[in-house]
Amino acid sequence: MRRTLGLLGAVLTAAALGLTACDSHEQGPAGRVVAKDEDRKCRTTGTGTKRHESCTTEYELTTRDKDGQDHEFEVSASVYDDCYRGSAYPKCANR
Repeated sequence: MRRTLGLLGAVLTAAALGLTACDSHEQGPAGRVVAKDEDRKCRTTGTGTKRHESCTTEYELTTRDKDGQDHEFEVSASVYDDCYRGSAYPKCANR
């Protein structure tokens, strides 16, 4: 019984760490949001009636810093939704 609980605990811990890692994005450089881009990629597996499509979406913001340099970086879906063109990043992400 202890062995089973220990194994279950290890599996749950690994799963929780994996879910956290999926949504971890480093904060991009501060600036005004000048562009937004979302890239949806789908993949179909299987054949015949057992086909399955799985999709992922990558969200990117482009900011322009005080020196006029543009910086493009990946963000989470929630940051993408919260930051509009013209808004100040990272302030828009920390609402």
